[in-house]
Amino acid sequence: MKLVCHIGTPKTASTFLQNTMVENRDWLQQNGVIYPDLLARSPNHITLFYAASEQIHDFAREYGLKTRADVLHFREKIGHALDRQISDAPKNARTMLVSSENLTGNQYSIQNLRDLFCPRFDDIKIVVYLRRQDDAILSMYGEYMRKGFNGMSFPEFVSACLGKGSPTPYLYYRRMLSSWINIFGKPALEVRLFDRAHLAGGDILRDFMTVVFGSDLPDLSQIRRAAQDNTGLAAPVLEFLHRMYPYIPRRKNDALNMDRIRLGPRIDALPATPRPQMAPDLSQKIMEHFRPANSWLRKTFFPEFDGPVFPDRRPGDLDSNMGQISLAQFAEYTGHLFT
Repeated sequence: MKLVCHIGTPKTASTFLQNTMVENRDWLQQNGVIYPDLLARSPNHITLFYAASEQIHDFAREYGLKTRADVLHFREKIGHALDRQISDAPKNARTMLVSSENLTGNQYSIQNLRDLFCPRFDDIKIVVYLRRQDDAILSMYGEYMRKGFNGMSFPEFVSACLGKGSPTPYLYYRRMLSSWINIFGKPALEVRLFDRAHLAGGDILRDFMTVVFGSDLPDLSQIRRAAQDNTGLAAPVLEFLHRMYPYIPRRKNDALNMDRIRLGPRIDALPATPRPQMAPDLSQKIMEHFRPANSWLRKTFFPEFDGPVFPDRRPGDLDSNMGQISLAQFAEYTGHLFT
């Protein structure tokens, strides 16, 4: 059986793809593809990340993983889950598809993942979508504010992403992809650009299905698309959450702050427009920081490109609306959260 392992990156519609795969498990199976249950509590196969880790990730504790022995035992359980679903697969099944954007992080061993996969699959394809780093940082800042991971201002977050110990290590594409090349080999990697101009049919789902099925792409008209439930929050909402962070942090006294967790659905329902917009000079600074790695990316995976993989912005792009909120907006959002 062939394995297609989708590793993200974050903020490239991974959640949408995972939810769509779960909603269409029967359709996938009819067409020879298994989207397995790997003991995860969501469509994201994040359990692969936990099983391959050399450390105990905070979120892994939700799965009862508190010691190194727990992780080793959990890795065995994941292996058994793969074996079971391979053996139970219908005769027409020729591909297993797994997906987790967490696999582009840096707190686990890709070698452990290879040791889990290689005895079970004849052919392994690693699929990754890459986004312009300035857009990705802007989108990830929204995620950090929405989840309450920290209380940084947007300029502080950008500085952190460009510095040591970056919260977005997967944006260093040369470093991240080289780790996968070293373990699986370059031919195993399918590197795609998260840009409508480069997606098959201008659509992420069609593009993804093209990668999974190759030249044997079936009729996609019967696929039920999952709701786009991870579209982000408005620019003034992000500033509101930045300012409110000291009062509703995600963690309090070394534990999850349940008050913040209970507010999660209300935070998710805050306005999504106006969309966040980055200042052109900051965008240029970010892309200049990543220029050497992006040049390597073009030479290694897109040699047919005449210019850079991620072209410079047009001079007429809008100015920033980050860090701005009116008193009326602050009052509106406060009322929405607490009344």
